[in-house]
Amino acid sequence: ESGARTGPCLMPSGDPAAWESMAPIFHAISASTSDGACVSYLGPGAAGNYVKMVHNGIEYGDMQLIGEAYHMLREVGGMSNFEISRVFDRWAAGPLASYLVEITAAILRTKDDQDPAGTAVEDRSDLIDMILDSC
Repeated sequence: ESGARTGPCLMPSGDPAAWESMAPIFHAISASTSDGACVSYLGPGAAGNYVKMVHNGIEYGDMQLIGEAYHMLREVGGMSNFEISRVFDRWAAGPLASYLVEITAAILRTKDDQDPAGTAVEDRSDLIDMILDSC
């Protein structure tokens, strides 16, 4: 989560000799935490690409589950965006805690700032409802 805000988390792989010469650059440009730079050499060949592919697959699965949970709570449960945001807040405070769950709760509370001037914030449309889903 913090890496996404301060720089990339890098997963290089390939020729070990190339890694040795490039390591200082990767360390300099990657995010870092109290544990050090967010970069690790993952092995020869395309090992880094494979690890990134697995990471993305997990992340996309999480996003699909978030979308389906939203749909069920909204369409089947009849909940408002604000009520659903409170559910996501509870999930973000427990074992389902993740950056994606946290930002989903915040997005669901976001009001449209393009509503007519003078409209009270609480009377503005939910931004999520203004986004066209053309799929």
